Amino acid sequence: METSRAGRQGPGRAVLLGANGFVGRTIAAGLLDAGWRVTAVVRGAAGPDPRCTTVRLDAAEEPPESIAAVIAGAELVVNAAGALWGATDAELDRGNVVLVERLVAALAAGAGPVRLVHLGSAFEYGEQPPGPPLTEDLTEHPVSHYARTKLAATRAITGAVAAGRIDAVVLRISTVIGQWAPTQSLLGGLARQLARDGAAVEVPPLSGRRDFVDVRDVSDAVLCAATAPGVPPVVNIGGGQAVAVTKVVDLLIARAGGGGRVVRRPGAAERRDAGVSARPMDIALARRALGWAPARSPAEAIDALWRHTRPEDIGGNAPTPSFAANGDTADG
Repeated sequence: METSRAGRQGPGRAVLLGANGFVGRTIAAGLLDAGWRVTAVVRGAAGPDPRCTTVRLDAAEEPPESIAAVIAGAELVVNAAGALWGATDAELDRGNVVLVERLVAALAAGAGPVRLVHLGSAFEYGEQPPGPPLTEDLTEHPVSHYARTKLAATRAITGAVAAGRIDAVVLRISTVIGQWAPTQSLLGGLARQLARDGAAVEVPPLSGRRDFVDVRDVSDAVLCAATAPGVPPVVNIGGGQAVAVTKVVDLLIARAGGGGRVVRRPGAAERRDAGVSARPMDIALARRALGWAPARSPAEAIDALWRHTRPEDIGGNAPTPSFAANGDTADG
């Protein structure tokens, strides 16, 4: 497997796209706490943390030259941006493919070494037959348009790496749970229902198993990938085990006090997670190449989610999830 050119010393200056999203917000805090100087690239007016330098830029609309001006002088670029919740096919194309193609062009044209850490998705694997954990060398069979656009972005990046144009790694992330999960996701929405009225909560039909990973572990993986030497082009980041979706929902209900009555909503429309494999991620490469392993259990992620679910978020003041980071949550 080909590897990117070299490691980075860090911490230095990092540019974070999608900084206001579910995952991006946690990554921003992780970079800052590790001593990186963070430039947060956002579409709105405010950044995720007052310690960041905030730049307002829609990277899917700006030419590569504008992106290059923002990332000039950085040692690290993290792309946690992309279209996800409730996006049309055109928005998925723009947020997941066009944005990445312009970012790659900006990086390739820039002067000086910079590493790109891009957040991919386990949905790229698509439908896979029953078997052992998913490895990075599997042939992908994406089902949804979301998954196809995420895979197109991965291929744009790995193609540029193979051609020697950029230094980059795609972290292929499993189902992310934890603090600030968006309201449109299963667990984020359920937490807010419980905070508002724990007597009865409504959920879509639940089935199957997923590989869950704490959003703080994803942030830790980004930090490891930022400075690891010889990074592979694609690395799985996940919990490494398949957990029943119903078990995770039960964990949240118990954390909220255990008094909630679950109402199953019949006739739910086709879900964005159609075609995602129930097989867990093989994270052996992450251990070897990045020195990373998940440090938190699903129960700890659920605890963080509940502790960060505030009554004021119910009215829509939570971090904007559209065009946010890869906040996959099971059946969300």
